Amino acid sequence: MPLNIDVTQILLHMLNLVILAGGLTLILYKPVAKFLRERREYYEKLEKETAEKSAECDRLKTEYESKMREADETLRNSRAEAEREAADAATRIVDDAKVKADTIVRSAEAEAEARKTHALESAQTEIGELVLSAAQKLLGEQASPEKDSALYDEFIRRAENGSADKGEGNE
Repeated sequence: MPLNIDVTQILLHMLNLVILAGGLTLILYKPVAKFLRERREYYEKLEKETAEKSAECDRLKTEYESKMREADETLRNSRAEAEREAADAATRIVDDAKVKADTIVRSAEAEAEARKTHALESAQTEIGELVLSAAQKLLGEQASPEKDSALYDEFIRRAENGSADKGEGNE
């Protein structure tokens, strides 16, 4: 053997190397590769689910926003309708109040006119009675300045008492 090389030793070392490489492949490489492949698939699955959920969230958000716009529009329409109804009701109430006020004013004016007419008629009746009474007294008795003065005083006193009685009765 030249150079002191033993072929059997080389073959045995090669066999050991093949056994070592095969053993390491079976014991370490395949389980690690399998673990890495499963891990990659797991994260790809998570990424896919996240993308799907994100798309679902976007769809739900768009749907929510459209429903909110519809609700806002409905609310605005309802508010406008309520404001119109309130304005109509206020107008009706004001119109009714005006009609009632006009009725009350006309009634008060008519009552005041009736009282005025009654007071004038009553005053005319009393004045007529006073004049008649004074005339009867004048004609029935002799006229003298003292009697005339007494008659005038009596007339004024009765006129004052009559107007005081009428003023108290009308209030």
